[in-house]
Amino acid sequence: MKAISGTILCLVLAAASVLADEPPPAFRVALDVSVRGDDARERVSMYLRNELRGLGDVEVTSDNPDFKLFVVLTEMRSGRDNLMAYVLAISVTRFFPDGYFDTIFRGDLANIDEISRLLEAVPVYERQFVSLAGPTEANLIETVTNSIANFNTHVLDPERQGDEREE
Repeated sequence: MKAISGTILCLVLAAASVLADEPPPAFRVALDVSVRGDDARERVSMYLRNELRGLGDVEVTSDNPDFKLFVVLTEMRSGRDNLMAYVLAISVTRFFPDGYFDTIFRGDLANIDEISRLLEAVPVYERQFVSLAGPTEANLIETVTNSIANFNTHVLDPERQGDEREE
């Protein structure tokens, strides 16, 4: 019995050690999902969260995100009940970097036009992905997977490479 208790204690300590060594996520992403019907919204939100977390360095949170994904899912129907396809659109926005406003609200800025020009220089809108999926749930999951892969390739990977160059 003591051997079993000791083994369990070792496993718990090892697991705690591994969890404590995990680096913080590199990216924080918020989701805003618009879909007609609560059931579809919950499903699509779950698929998106799972894919984003699967990237390994992304935390899905609305608390101080780096990016926000505005997601719209539309069902293409022929008649009232015949689902033909899903259209998934994702717009990616970026939040102002930490400390950015400290650099533009300095004492030597003369007027609001100067401040406006500096604000416009920051890319807030990053990219948009639109994809069409067949009418099945498997098609919907596949298009979510592909859309997050595009987000990873075209938005996050360049950020990762920029971070590596700075080190």
